Amino acid sequence: MGRVIVGTAGHIDHGKSSLVRALTGTDPDRLPEEKRRQITIDLGYAFLEDVAAIIDVPGHEKFIHNMVAGAATVDFALLVIAADDGVMPQTREHLHILRLLGIPSGAIVLTKCGVTESSWRELVKEQIREVTLGTFLVDAPIFEVDSLSGAGIPSLREYLVKTLPTAARRSDRGVLRIPIDRVFTIHGHGTVVTGTLLSGTVEKEQRVEFQPGAVPARVKQLQSNAREHTVLRAGMRAALNVNCDEIPVRGQTLTQPHALRASRRLAIRFEQIAEAPPLKDRQRVRVLIGTQEVMARFRLLGSRDEFLYGLLLLDEPVVAIWNDRCIIRRYSPMDTLGGALVLESDPPLRPARQRAQAADILSRFAVTDLASVLTVWLEYRAPYGLTLRALGQNFGVSDDWLTTHFLKGDNAVSFHAGFAFHASSLRRWCDTILKQIAELHARQKDATGFTSAQLAASLRALPEPLLSHALAELQRQKRIIIQDGLVRLQTASNTLDENTAKLLESILQQLQTDGFAPSNSGMLSERLGRSKSDIERALVIAMRTDRAMRLGTDMFFEKSVFANAVQLVRDLLLRQGTVQVSELSKVLTSSRKYVVPFLEYLDMIGITERRGNDRVPGRNFENSQ
Repeated sequence: MGRVIVGTAGHIDHGKSSLVRALTGTDPDRLPEEKRRQITIDLGYAFLEDVAAIIDVPGHEKFIHNMVAGAATVDFALLVIAADDGVMPQTREHLHILRLLGIPSGAIVLTKCGVTESSWRELVKEQIREVTLGTFLVDAPIFEVDSLSGAGIPSLREYLVKTLPTAARRSDRGVLRIPIDRVFTIHGHGTVVTGTLLSGTVEKEQRVEFQPGAVPARVKQLQSNAREHTVLRAGMRAALNVNCDEIPVRGQTLTQPHALRASRRLAIRFEQIAEAPPLKDRQRVRVLIGTQEVMARFRLLGSRDEFLYGLLLLDEPVVAIWNDRCIIRRYSPMDTLGGALVLESDPPLRPARQRAQAADILSRFAVTDLASVLTVWLEYRAPYGLTLRALGQNFGVSDDWLTTHFLKGDNAVSFHAGFAFHASSLRRWCDTILKQIAELHARQKDATGFTSAQLAASLRALPEPLLSHALAELQRQKRIIIQDGLVRLQTASNTLDENTAKLLESILQQLQTDGFAPSNSGMLSERLGRSKSDIERALVIAMRTDRAMRLGTDMFFEKSVFANAVQLVRDLLLRQGTVQVSELSKVLTSSRKYVVPFLEYLDMIGITERRGNDRVPGRNFENSQ
């Protein structure tokens, strides 16, 4: 099955629909009004054998929005020009639109040749070459045909059958994207939507959603070229019978759940049509993107070379990703102003004084290579890193592609715990973390290191994946040491002076002897013959090194004593379902003074839950072992 979309273009009544009918045997005009008025109003569809799908677009200037909805998904254009008329206004406008939409290739078809002289057709061809100068059709072949008699049709069909397979440009690597161009109901089957797979694949029984709106749906049946399929791939026309609670509408995009997001703000690079009036800051415009038409206001950020960089502030949300293209038209009268390349969906808003800087950043996104723009985008837009899901939503690629193709091949980007980080951001945060560790060492000279929790508390802006990734990088660079769960500078000592070390061991030995009726700092001072300040400093070290546990302001337990008490509570609860203060006091050879704060602590962390005088298993009981 072909994975190429061919689109017609050209002035009204130049024979586009007749050409499609002659090539395929299918009449693309499906609406009664189209047949009555003998003009194309909406999009029509046909298939050229198994080679390609053909989208027939209206030629009347009033239906440009429908023309763009069809042309937006085209891989190969057929610019249709009637030999008796030559180049007309909509010929030029359609050619502009095809170029601005980035259509890469095509051919020119001179129709109605049966009613014109060859000398006249040569003049028309010269006119065509002038009009297509500087466009993707400058060297395109020109076919002379007559759709009524069939003259020239076999040669054109043969050319298309040979050429079109090389025009395929859609990739399965991206997430599923189908801009919906038709919605209708079939009795006994329900809702059917049609569109072109821009990227990805879709399978029968797959769970999908329609954006904007995040409307969930299930694919019941798939068709392409009137045939049933179990899977359809990028570049194919698709008819999908879907089961959903809300009826989708034209302009929505069918995609995978959570793969794409809608936005009411787009950053763009705008290219003006030479004969159009200039696009101005704050101007009200019509945006034709995908199969959707949305009103918007343009905010100018700056200009570079022949392009304008700015924002589209949309009245309604749209689904768009980097490198999508759209057409910008005046609000009224509805003239085409130019085309835009989408550089970013949902870009940040900046104050007026930063407009020039914002334009500079956007110009860096205007590259053709996806991996390059991902790298630049992470540098400027994700100082704390970004989840792969969010990155994929911005660029329409899957997590698998990011991890297998992008992140592994780019030294400027690293990956950790489902996040992507740019090297420059990681370097800045590594320097910040080193500075913070040095400050902690300066404030706590007796410390042999610091836990990740201590660092996180002093660096509250850092997400945990960034902190852990930066610490791993600093350790790899041999700038820090991570030992026994403690982080210290490479130059810092992890040993206590002999006097402090002996005192610490004496305190821990005493606390272990005390069991669950431990001495407070004053009692330890008396028993060990050291000042209370020395005792308190040593106790802080004991807690910092995870060798002691504190409850309240002056109640310290040796770590193994505390852990054994927690396990004892677990065993009692498993055996009998409840435990009381008095019971636990006897078992631990302790008193309410120590047992009550101990159980309150277990309540707080969810191992136990108080019910009257009893304690029962808490919310985290099963995970507390």
